Amino acid sequence: MRAREIMTTPTFALTPSATLEEAARTMTAHGFTTMPVVDADGRLLGLLSEEDILRTPAPPGDPDTGVMLDGAPRTAGSAMRTTGLAVPAGTEVAELARRMTDAGVRSAPVVEGGHVVGMITFHDVLRAVAGRP
Repeated sequence: MRAREIMTTPTFALTPSATLEEAARTMTAHGFTTMPVVDADGRLLGLLSEEDILRTPAPPGDPDTGVMLDGAPRTAGSAMRTTGLAVPAGTEVAELARRMTDAGVRSAPVVEGGHVVGMITFHDVLRAVAGRP
């Protein structure tokens, strides 16, 4: 079984200009802990996790809009990690498990041709190992 067969779709992704507040709302509404940040063509630029959001200090400004006093928003692009695990859609389940545990991540974007096509989680991998749909 391969990543493309067990990944979660459709994939929700953020743009670099999404505010951290928008990202947090999307994550909590859909139960995600990490989301891909993509360009206009859907190419992976980085990853934004709950931890990345919480580590980004809230500067003085408007808490409703996420805009700092100098007018710059706190964005996914400014808080995302550009290193991390992304897996090709054809990756076998055993390899997914190894890569995810080695990287210490619970979820990863699935990519084809540099474009995000899904997300894979430990839960997805465990379901496949257990032989459950």
